[in-house]
Amino acid sequence: MDTTLGKIYKIINALKETKIHLGDDDFSVENFKTNGQLIFTIANSCLHNRMLLLYGGMGANKTTLINVIGSRLRNVPYSNMVSTMIAGHPEQTEEKMIGFIDPRQWMSKYENGEGIKVIWTNWAKGRWKVIDEINRFPPGKQNLFHDILRAKQISYSGQTLKTEDCRMFATMNPEFKSTYPLDEALLDRISLCVPVYQPPFKYLLDLLSRPSDIEGLVEGVPTLSGEEFNSLPLMVDNVRFPPILQVCTASLIRDFVLLERAPNHDKTQLTPSSKPSKGLCTRHTKSKYYGNLNIVSWQVDEGLSVRALFDIRDFTKAIAFLRGSNEATIADLKAVAPYVIWHRVTPNETVYNAPPYYGADKLKFISDLVEKSINTTLTERAEINTIFAQANDGMISTVEGIRKLANFEDPLCRLDMIKFLENKTK
Repeated sequence: MDTTLGKIYKIINALKETKIHLGDDDFSVENFKTNGQLIFTIANSCLHNRMLLLYGGMGANKTTLINVIGSRLRNVPYSNMVSTMIAGHPEQTEEKMIGFIDPRQWMSKYENGEGIKVIWTNWAKGRWKVIDEINRFPPGKQNLFHDILRAKQISYSGQTLKTEDCRMFATMNPEFKSTYPLDEALLDRISLCVPVYQPPFKYLLDLLSRPSDIEGLVEGVPTLSGEEFNSLPLMVDNVRFPPILQVCTASLIRDFVLLERAPNHDKTQLTPSSKPSKGLCTRHTKSKYYGNLNIVSWQVDEGLSVRALFDIRDFTKAIAFLRGSNEATIADLKAVAPYVIWHRVTPNETVYNAPPYYGADKLKFISDLVEKSINTTLTERAEINTIFAQANDGMISTVEGIRKLANFEDPLCRLDMIKFLENKTK
């Protein structure tokens, strides 16, 4: 009998064989290599209440892939997926997207205390929510998606629809005249962003030989049962996330947040005019850590929230599950974390505009920062973490822990750990 994971790989192989999805193996964890657009779309399908953003040029198979994956994992017709998604444009209305007041109420008297009845759209009621070209929605309309992710419900005309068990997907083209920037609060609630590239020469030839009837091709691709699809979140949850990965993930988040000159050393408190790129770290005199390429924080303008912490953990576990492992590894973490982070932050141009990035390869830039942070935690911070744990657990006195930690110049040690222990003594 096929396992659920085995069936997922039958779906993946069928998508390649039928040429429904063609893409380079641009995502790897050690010897595991696959297409990032494909594997992260499936990973997002394995988690509750997350949002995946596929970012790339027009016609790069972003929306089609999401709808095909939804059709096969949920065992519903491809046409149903296409008909229930919503597409961005400035004149899109709430009534078309989420629902409208039942017009039959207009022809009868309301009883005292009777609530307004809303007819919700299939998109609003569905567990698979696809938003095509999200950056064609103006900021006011983008708030709807922010509210769904924040409150896990949709509100309209005083009525509320719960959306506690859904998977959200969005596509986004590069900036054009008819697009709008995504709000920073919405970007922070987008769990993961994957760049999507145009197919190379060989795949273009394959596409020309493929039948044009996508729906007919999709019907020949295997499916999961409803029970198997519903079991995916629990399977991912059962994947172990060892203590060393927890330490590396927490350290990674703090490496992006801590900044010597920020209020309470917290970069998320900075205003747009006081970011590192606006000269915060070089005013009057250079700050202590500015210019050190092994220090992460000054190299990006924004800090990371706790949401990024959980997104890194859960997508790392999802990728480990899809690799067939019951335990996530450092390699999983290093591979996944950049995709969770890169859309949330803005690089400091001092470093980003120089080789090898040339102001263009943002994902590579963030991947290198992630690599530096995790490697530092595994090597140079090993003794720091041991001392901190001993002081926090009472194995040595807090005063002794502070004294020992004061010998290190690491910003996480200086601006976070020592401060925490000092507060314990008060």
